[in-house]
Amino acid sequence: MQRRSLPNPPPHAGEGTGAYSRSRRSIRCFTRTCLALLFATLLSACGSLLQSKVDEPQVYRLQPSMAPTAAVAYSAELAVSLPTATPGLDTARIAVLRAGNQLDYFYGARWGGTTPQVVQAFLVALLQSQQAYRSAVAENSRVDADYVLDVEVRDFQAEYRSEGAAPLAHVSLMATLINIKSRAAVAQLRASATITATDNRLGAVVTAFQAALQQATVNLSEQLTASLEQH
Repeated sequence: MQRRSLPNPPPHAGEGTGAYSRSRRSIRCFTRTCLALLFATLLSACGSLLQSKVDEPQVYRLQPSMAPTAAVAYSAELAVSLPTATPGLDTARIAVLRAGNQLDYFYGARWGGTTPQVVQAFLVALLQSQQAYRSAVAENSRVDADYVLDVEVRDFQAEYRSEGAAPLAHVSLMATLINIKSRAAVAQLRASATITATDNRLGAVVTAFQAALQQATVNLSEQLTASLEQH
């Protein structure tokens, strides 16, 4: 009698399923690892974008020195308009004029407001300290003024006029005094000042701006008083 060999029994179902499960677990683990690395990379990139390495600019404020009290006080109420400015000066950046009329700005520095805001606040504070009017306010305040001083900033820049020398601060203002009731221009005023900085450093240049703006606004105030005396 010839013996026949029996066929090998089929593999248990659990054996194939276990290998397949282990393969899927390996794939999922690899995928999670890749996603985690990708997410960490994205967070690192976002952090570098949000954390700017640019230094904050230094902010400078100009304030008038106390002016002598006016000998005569007027009953008029005066409003000072927000000035207009020559193109290139209506900014908070500190302007500098180089050779060839090249307009530039000091790096890493700015005023506490735009040039028109700085000049308006400075002029109002000076007029208030002189006590020559019943009130002297910015035009945007809620006061029914008798006169408005319409101001234009023609020059408000540091100027380098010779190689290697310290710059000078140049401030030039134009103003029109307007009677609000009659809507008539009462007087045309102009004041300017140039002050050379003591050194070619930003701090010295700002000090020169302070002195030039003080001189120009005091001059403007004197012309303003003389105009009101005639009207």
